[in-house]
Amino acid sequence: MTLKSGIDISKVTSAFLLSLLLVFAGSASANANQKEEFNMDEAYYKSLFTVPAMYPQTRDYRKKWSRLTGFEFSGLHWNNYVVIYVNKGTDIYRDNYIEYLRVYQNEDDDEDEDEEAAEDKYFKGYEVGTIFLKENYTVKNGIPHQPTSLTLMVKKPPGYAPTGGDWEYTQFAPNGDLMMRGNNTNVDIYQSCAKCHENMQERDYVFSTFYTEQSR
Repeated sequence: MTLKSGIDISKVTSAFLLSLLLVFAGSASANANQKEEFNMDEAYYKSLFTVPAMYPQTRDYRKKWSRLTGFEFSGLHWNNYVVIYVNKGTDIYRDNYIEYLRVYQNEDDDEDEDEEAAEDKYFKGYEVGTIFLKENYTVKNGIPHQPTSLTLMVKKPPGYAPTGGDWEYTQFAPNGDLMMRGNNTNVDIYQSCAKCHENMQERDYVFSTFYTEQSR
């Protein structure tokens, strides 16, 4: 069909439809590219906590360190859900966890077993420089909800805290602000952290009651 102006309307319509098709095709292509750009690994390793500046070695801990647990509810850590990471000593933690199960969770123990034999325990200690990092989350409807704090246990050289296994305890707010730092001689640290951990002296003050093998 041709208008009086000489314009072929069928050609105009075809051109318009072709333009729409190209627009939709471009939009679909852009959406496809956006989906392709989403990196699941990067999302998995992204932390909800700001890494504390005074511990630069914790940078990218989710990617570089070993994750020892999934989300575990801990009545000893302010009734929070916790996720635990460590920079080294994963094998020691795993071995201590297995030994904990053998010693304390063996349902087949004979009650008449010789007490001395039953007390044989083979727990190991951690090297200087070992850092345990806990992500702490509030609980809502029985599941992890909001990040509440980041806590660290750092193994210091001998003499730092002779009565506390030479461990330093530190707690940070999710934005990286320091909340408290010190060893078992600090009253706040003792009441909040060290008092419970001193009951785990045989395991070098680390509970090691949760462990989930991490696959990569």
